[in-house]
Amino acid sequence: MSIKLMKRATFLCPTVTTGGPEAIHQVAQVLNEEGLPTDIAYYGDGGRLRLDGARLVVEQPAENPCLEAYARYRPVVSPGALLRRHHLLVLPEVLAGSAPVFRGASVAVWWLSIDNAPIVADPAALRLLLADREVRHFTQSAYAEDFLRRTGGRGSDPLGDYTDPRFAALRPQAPNVVPGVAYNPAKGAELADAFFAANPGLRGVPIRGMTKDEVADLLCSTQVYVDFGHFPGKDRLPREAAAGGAVVFLRRRGAGAYAEDFPVPDFFRFDEEDLASGELARRIAAVQSEPASFFAQQEPLRTAVQGEQETLRAQVRALLGSRPAA
Repeated sequence: MSIKLMKRATFLCPTVTTGGPEAIHQVAQVLNEEGLPTDIAYYGDGGRLRLDGARLVVEQPAENPCLEAYARYRPVVSPGALLRRHHLLVLPEVLAGSAPVFRGASVAVWWLSIDNAPIVADPAALRLLLADREVRHFTQSAYAEDFLRRTGGRGSDPLGDYTDPRFAALRPQAPNVVPGVAYNPAKGAELADAFFAANPGLRGVPIRGMTKDEVADLLCSTQVYVDFGHFPGKDRLPREAAAGGAVVFLRRRGAGAYAEDFPVPDFFRFDEEDLASGELARRIAAVQSEPASFFAQQEPLRTAVQGEQETLRAQVRALLGSRPAA
C-alpha cells in the first residue's frame, strides 16, 4: 500500500543512544510535523515487543535513555498498535528478519546500516525479504541503496538523517589550526593503533570518554580527522568533523567509498595499502603543510552536511506526497 495512504506510523527502536536511534527520532519528528502521526515503540532494558493476535503490545522499558537524550525531537512513546494496512510499521535493519511477523501492518525496513544487519549474513533469507512485494525498503545511504539493488532488491526510497545542528550551523571559513589527528578508537582500532605506531610524528587524538560538547570542541579545533571504521552506513562523526572545520580522511569501505554519501575527492579516501605504504601519512602531512588548500576541496562535503535537515524533509514530503484529508 502506498505510504500516501497511511494513517499512522510506528518506528521500532532499541533503547540505546547511538546514531541509528537518533536518526529514528529525527525522522519520527519530521513525519509528525508533516502530518503523519508517528510514535516510537522501544525495546531493550526490560522493554519488550510482542504480538497478541493482531495487536502489537509494547511493554515499556524500566529505563529509557532515549527519552532524555532525544527530548529535543519530541518523541511520542507508542502504547501499542493494531496491525492494520493503514498503519506503517518501520523496522530498523537489525530487525529486518522479523518483517514477516508483522504482516498485518504495512511494513518497511529502514537500512540505517548494511553490515550491522544479521540478515545480511544469510543470503537466502535476504533474497526472500527483498523479493517480498509487501515490504518496503528505506535507505539511509547510497551504499545501502546500491547493496540492495545489487542483491536483487526491487527498489528503495532514500530516507536520511541529519547532523546535529550545533555542527551544521557552524559554517567554518578556514581550517582548524590545532595540528592533531582526531579519530574514533571504537571503530577500526587495530588499523588506528598500527597507523599511529608507524607514524609517531603524528599526534593522535582519540575521541574517547567525552561529552557531546567536548567532542564538538575537539572537532572544531583539530586540523585533521581520520575515520578508520568500516562505514556500515553514513556515519555521523566524519560529518560532524567536516562541519566543524577539520579536513576529513575516510577509509574506502562501505559508505566511505561512495561519493554520494561523502562528496570529497578520492585523495581523501584510503585503504589498507595506503596505510602500509605510508601514503595516508604523506597525505596528512600535505594537509598540515597547506591546510587552506585542502580545506577548500572539502567544501562540497560541508555544504551537504549543512543541508541535511532540508534534504530529509524533502525526502519525507516525497514519500507522503499529496495526502488525503484525515
